[in-house]
Amino acid sequence: MKDVLFHPLIPTARPTPRLIADARQVVANPELYADRPLLRRLAWAALMAERRRVVDQNCLAAMPLDRA
Repeated sequence: MKDVLFHPLIPTARPTPRLIADARQVVANPELYADRPLLRRLAWAALMAERRRVVDQNCLAAMPLDRA
């Protein structure tokens, strides 16, 4: 049997509308937040969570801060 990457279906909290609006503001205006790469990474992760996309924490941690 092949090894299958398993993502458990753990109930998670949905991001609030305010959090999503703030995350969109950060992502839409990267020049305003260029000095805060972790905030940009967090905003990206919040938007992926809102779309119910799986965020691979290892890939996220390995992403260079200037590309987040």
